[in-house]
Amino acid sequence: MIAFLRFFFFISFLIIKVLAQDNINNLQIELKNLPEEEQKIYKNIAPSDESEDYQKNIEDPFIPQSSLVLITGNYINKAYVGEVFPITIYAKTTENTNFNFHIEFIKNNDLLFLNPDVKWERKNDVYEATLWFEAKTSNANLEQIIIKLSRNNVFFQKANIAINPIKFENTPSSNNFSHLVASSLEIKKIKTNYFDDKNVIMIMELNATNTNLKSFYLKGIEKQGIENLKGDFNSSNAYYYAVFPVNKNIFSFSYFNKDEKKLQNYNLKIKVSEDSISTQSDLNPTNKDFNIYKQYGLWIIAFLLGICFVFKKNYIILVFALICFISGFLIDTSTKIGILKANAKARILPTELSTYFYTTNNNEKVEILGERKPYIKVLFKDGKIGWVENEDLAKN
Repeated sequence: MIAFLRFFFFISFLIIKVLAQDNINNLQIELKNLPEEEQKIYKNIAPSDESEDYQKNIEDPFIPQSSLVLITGNYINKAYVGEVFPITIYAKTTENTNFNFHIEFIKNNDLLFLNPDVKWERKNDVYEATLWFEAKTSNANLEQIIIKLSRNNVFFQKANIAINPIKFENTPSSNNFSHLVASSLEIKKIKTNYFDDKNVIMIMELNATNTNLKSFYLKGIEKQGIENLKGDFNSSNAYYYAVFPVNKNIFSFSYFNKDEKKLQNYNLKIKVSEDSISTQSDLNPTNKDFNIYKQYGLWIIAFLLGICFVFKKNYIILVFALICFISGFLIDTSTKIGILKANAKARILPTELSTYFYTTNNNEKVEILGERKPYIKVLFKDGKIGWVENEDLAKN
């Protein structure tokens, strides 16, 4: 009887084992038929522990409830130093609650990550983001991109993806190289005016494609920068300003055209303008001395027309004489004076992100030239012109 029971249990065990193996084989076949992305998700799911209490497993916060898989789009394997290039990341997760993305890299400092505030776009259960990079030297490298998901400042998922080696090639350069690599660069406007008694300020409006205009930099210029940058790395617009000695006659620079694979040179003749530097900057002052000359000029014209009227007795001439005489009184020749508070900062342009070029140590008397709220255009005693915040002027 005991032998019969042993034989019965042995046969039952063999039958159960064969059925289980068949189920496992069927599951493996179904898994192989799934898309590659879904296969990765199932392979990353942590195994359960059936020997423990089922309810306890549900309440354990350390058991992963979903998985994260990363895929990259096609990206370049060679780039120039100074060239911007994108890598698109696709993140697939079964997580369906709110969470935040965090990006980390295994790279060296010679490679810059240009858009840390990258926005992720969701398409069904896949999230997409384009990351932009720029190599500062040929030694730049990027080994891995790491994506973490967090909820309530706690990380609960992490995945990384290896990046194929990217070779970085130096560009030809010159003494006036602007450190810019682009598909195109166009100068829309250029204006130059006096910055102080010894220097002029030049502002160029630039349009560019496939570049990072913030990289525009020329050696030997103490004050320079990019202002009011708009657009993205595919197409952008900005104002470049440079302050240099008044005796400079030619402003030269070059950039590397990555499509034509050669340097493009610009040689700009410097001509000081009397009108405003641009509709964007309104940098140069309303010249009160020049207004006085205009006032005297109109009165002289009125006087000459009056003499003509005496001899010719033509009332049309008299009308023009009266118009010139009255217009002379309408020209503003007054000067508004204000007191700038100590530690007030003056900007190049009337924009929030504009560069500061001067900070007052004490209360300082300035001439008020104009206003673009919330900024006031002022003229300092040394001839410098800039913009200060309205609240930095002492109230009368």
